[in-house]
Amino acid sequence: MATKKTPFGTSMAGCMPVLDGAGLSSMLAPQLQMAEALIARNIETLDFLRARFERDQEMLARLSEERDPMQSMNLWSAFWQRTMSDYSSEMTKLATSASALAETAVRTATQEGEAMARQASGKR
Repeated sequence: MATKKTPFGTSMAGCMPVLDGAGLSSMLAPQLQMAEALIARNIETLDFLRARFERDQEMLARLSEERDPMQSMNLWSAFWQRTMSDYSSEMTKLATSASALAETAVRTATQEGEAMARQASGKR
């Protein structure tokens, strides 16, 4: 049995109309929101790591200049206490952020699905 062919260039993957500017925008906007959220989180993480590595470098310089063994131990101990506190705080932020990212992912996937359904149905 012969099937009706759609003219070339009028549908994507044989099932969805080719998108116009508004249709493409409605499908890509949710992806942009998710990408922005992920990039913002990555920037925050990199800022933390930069500050943390600068503190590490500073501690090594101070430790190399210290001549008193007891003072060296105090520096070392204070360094590790602050390091553990910094990483603990950052992990708390990360957990909160991961929850927000998951909510964003669900919301943007829903928006993208709705946009795809509108495009497939021909409704704008």
